[in-house]
Amino acid sequence: MTPLARLVAVVAGIASLLLAGAALVRQAALAADAGLTWRGSTWWADLTGRSSAATIVAAAVTAAITVVLIVLAYRQVSPSSAPEIIEFAVEDGTARLSVPALRKALRRRFEGMLPGSRVTEMAVSKGDDGWSVRVEADVPVCDLRDVHAAVLDAFRDDMRRVATIELVRLDLVVTSMRPAPRKAS
Repeated sequence: MTPLARLVAVVAGIASLLLAGAALVRQAALAADAGLTWRGSTWWADLTGRSSAATIVAAAVTAAITVVLIVLAYRQVSPSSAPEIIEFAVEDGTARLSVPALRKALRRRFEGMLPGSRVTEMAVSKGDDGWSVRVEADVPVCDLRDVHAAVLDAFRDDMRRVATIELVRLDLVVTSMRPAPRKAS
């Protein structure tokens, strides 16, 4: 789920909680005092009683927000399309490799190749054209082109050697870049 989707979901959740809380307070107030009137009820009757441009726009916006929230909720709870187990042929049968184990190995490999780096997120996925890896990391100041080329070559070699997987794409996302740690002398 993207940060924008998370933000939309949080805002919608907070707005829903506020509306539900207001409705609860209204119901409690009306139940406590039978002579109490609520001015909002006439506004609601005016809004729903006759059609106007504002009513149509409000209904359309509400419907659009509802559809977006349903899609976001579905994406949050639906299983990911990436396989969690990679099965491949070996000389006398098949072998299986766990994708989380592969991610962990690639994370260690990256951090070992670039001392002072810290991987914050690692994703391995299979597309129509082959396998891809996405690395988000905090790295020391470096030449990103050289680092990308070296990591791509190393990951390709490792994935070919371990599971005969062809890596076609490496996305390197640097979340922060800081000076390299100084060696104590």
